[in-house]
Amino acid sequence: MANIYDLVTAENVTSYWTELNQNEQPYLGETLFPIQKQLGTELKWIKGASNQPVGIRLSSFDAKSIRRDMQGVEEYATKMPFFKESVYVDEDMRQQLNNFIDANKPEIVDRILARIFDREAKLIDATGVTLERMRMEALTTGTITLSSNGQSYTYDYEVPVAQKITVQTSWSNPSADIIGDINSYKDLMKAKGVNITRAVCNSTVLKDMAQNTAMKNAIYVFAGGTVNITSDVARRYLESETGITIYAYDNVYVDEQGTSHKYIPDDTIVFMPDGILGYTNLGTTPEESDLINNLNAEVSIVNEGVAVTTSQMVDPVNVDTKVSMIALPSFEEADKIVIVDTTA
Repeated sequence: MANIYDLVTAENVTSYWTELNQNEQPYLGETLFPIQKQLGTELKWIKGASNQPVGIRLSSFDAKSIRRDMQGVEEYATKMPFFKESVYVDEDMRQQLNNFIDANKPEIVDRILARIFDREAKLIDATGVTLERMRMEALTTGTITLSSNGQSYTYDYEVPVAQKITVQTSWSNPSADIIGDINSYKDLMKAKGVNITRAVCNSTVLKDMAQNTAMKNAIYVFAGGTVNITSDVARRYLESETGITIYAYDNVYVDEQGTSHKYIPDDTIVFMPDGILGYTNLGTTPEESDLINNLNAEVSIVNEGVAVTTSQMVDPVNVDTKVSMIALPSFEEADKIVIVDTTA
């Protein structure tokens, strides 16, 4: 007869989570920083290299060629942080599960297991929140700061100071020259060989655009005075004027203190070129490297490197479910973005 050890397993937990999430859309940050697996805990990446062409040098005949330096290229290396939390089946639910197993009530057993797996699946979901939080913090500030459980880390991706801009006139001011500002950012990056094609912000910036006097007047004239100037209308007009596609991202997360935050802060917009900006790197956890073949624990991997480990507890009789990951975004294209604070 099955018991709690047979039912609450890493494989069953991850299968349940995978089925729940099979139709979920990826986070925005995951499209900009796709997930990739790294062996171990050290992360290395190459950053820099302007797209501007540099002319080839002269040489005399019959001379050896001059080796070209990798101009503007820097190699970065750092240790990735370790994340780990666990949950276990509370005593009341464990007793219910055992009673209905003994009573041969499989439909009730399945309902209790769903409640157990829901709680454990939320712990896997939490890893996705942490990954997105790191990606979007890197994108909107150029740094990542982590602090919890007595641990503290800061990572600086060294976005050029000239590309962290505060506007001269707040975009919430209807007289601000928003299109002029954006074109100046395009020109700044074009001089560095970078073609800015898209931007991301939350809805507060789009609302400012919809209230901008110059944009409202231009849209009103083009539409023959018959248009309701919404955020979406303002966005489409700006895209037609600048050639930059703007994405609004209003998702929020809850931090360790239970406070809600937007992944993209208010009054922040980030301009970037096409393509991926870096990678979400997942290292090899101790659970994956050391416990994968352990008889007293079961390990299952999701999202390339998130380890779900179940282990038997004998006093009290229970199952401990642990979720762990070693993860950090790399930011190979950090030199090619412009971070703008739209409040002067």
